[in-house]
Amino acid sequence: MSGASRSSAPQVSDDVSEVVVVEGPAQSYRGNVHEELKVVLVLYSGFSVRRRGTTFRAAPGQLVALHADDAHSGGPEGSGPARWLIMCVAPSLIAEVAAPEAVRFGDPVLRDGGGLAERFRAVHGSLYEPSGGTGSALTRETGVLDFVAALARHAPGSADDGKVTGAARQVPETVREYLRAHLARNVTLDELSVVAGVSKYRLVRACTAWFGLPPHKLHLRLRLDRARELLRQGAAIAEAAQATGFHDQSHLTRVFASAYGVTPAVYRATFRGTAWTGLAPR
Repeated sequence: MSGASRSSAPQVSDDVSEVVVVEGPAQSYRGNVHEELKVVLVLYSGFSVRRRGTTFRAAPGQLVALHADDAHSGGPEGSGPARWLIMCVAPSLIAEVAAPEAVRFGDPVLRDGGGLAERFRAVHGSLYEPSGGTGSALTRETGVLDFVAALARHAPGSADDGKVTGAARQVPETVREYLRAHLARNVTLDELSVVAGVSKYRLVRACTAWFGLPPHKLHLRLRLDRARELLRQGAAIAEAAQATGFHDQSHLTRVFASAYGVTPAVYRATFRGTAWTGLAPR
């Protein structure tokens, strides 16, 4: 698989629209949260992921599985020309195979005993081109489902990964949707407490347990995600800043560069893909 001949833009297969794949230079990022299962394979370099105060390290060629709704930072280790292959799988597709809680990992670095990395590369390659690559649509979609099922079998289901189950999960989901609907203004804990129907203390604990972030930091990540989406759609930086509650263009630029390692101007100029939220910082 030659990365040099491929665009580093995200690609959405015509017949498996619930999956996005990326190949390109690996970059460092900070405090990312996404709603999709994101599987990363870094080539020619090690890769580190920090979540909930712990740093996990993957050797070159090891898979990293980053489950949804959990804040994490990451980046390549070493001075080599690191490249990554990324596959982001929507919750709706995961639900075809397993409950979302079944694909959560306390340790995101997968100890590959069943050829997961090679399977990942095969599925990734089949999906990369917008036309769907080689093989039939049925083959490609089946390959994705089989891969997700294999991931679910590798998930330890540990109790220390910040999991929230049952009715308690409704609180962080309600909070996220409310914050997403009010990106451009300040939202108070009192307001969120009323919306979620729990005390402010319980609200903060539930959000931190599920996302790895308290509500105010989650709000910032959602605002940045929306800003990225607007930039990918061609919006001016000042327009994106206004729509997502930043004071002005320079404020968005400072926060965006701190989070993603590139300025909004660079991000907007280099993006050449389909508008889609939840993608790894690039």
